[in-house]
Amino acid sequence: MPIARQYALYAFFSLLIALQVFAWLQVRTEQARWLNVPPVPGEKGAAAFALGDRQFAYRTIGVMLQNLGDTGGRVTSFEKYDYDRLAGWFNLADKMDPHANFVPMLAAFYFSATEDPVQIAPLADYLHRAGNSAEGERWRWLAQAVYLAHYKLKDFDKAYAWAQELAAIPRNDMPMWTKQMPAFVRNAEGDKQAAYDIMIEIMRSGQHSLPREEMNAMQYYICKRILDEAQAAKDPICQDVTE
Repeated sequence: MPIARQYALYAFFSLLIALQVFAWLQVRTEQARWLNVPPVPGEKGAAAFALGDRQFAYRTIGVMLQNLGDTGGRVTSFEKYDYDRLAGWFNLADKMDPHANFVPMLAAFYFSATEDPVQIAPLADYLHRAGNSAEGERWRWLAQAVYLAHYKLKDFDKAYAWAQELAAIPRNDMPMWTKQMPAFVRNAEGDKQAAYDIMIEIMRSGQHSLPREEMNAMQYYICKRILDEAQAAKDPICQDVTE
């Protein structure tokens, strides 16, 4: 190889090395930055991104939500999330698959760890909507919405209204506590009389259809949790209740 060509190659590779060193010096202090929850695409856009496969789109959204905020080896606290956008992603996922429970589970048991009521509100609204479904056991998400409204939002009227919706779902395979939820809410907020009336009505209407153990459990709840000792001593329903 001619000497001039060798020098040209040496100069070329030296230039590449110099450019690499220069680029490294410029970016060595830069780190991956989290730009918060991305904007929510439309339903058609999400389906198109997955080549029309809505199940694949649902799973892609689920994985994205599950790993959101874990960028560059760092963990992002919940208080920094845009919960309105998160709720948008939850609703979009439900449009991709209205039967699945993975995304509602993330909303109920992961993102709800935030202590900010402003962030909890869109989660509760989403779970309320997701729980008003006849699919499988998705009614459980309505129960989670009641919990969030009552204990984290301190919105007792909303919690009671949603508890009534839960109790009114016309299914025979739901556990009895779903019918009792309005009473639980009223009792927890101190409205003992309303809680008592609800439980008595459940017992009255179910006296010929409910298992004996469920009737006993409701009777115990009334006498030990709703009524005080003096009231229970006077109430005929509590005469045969034991510890």
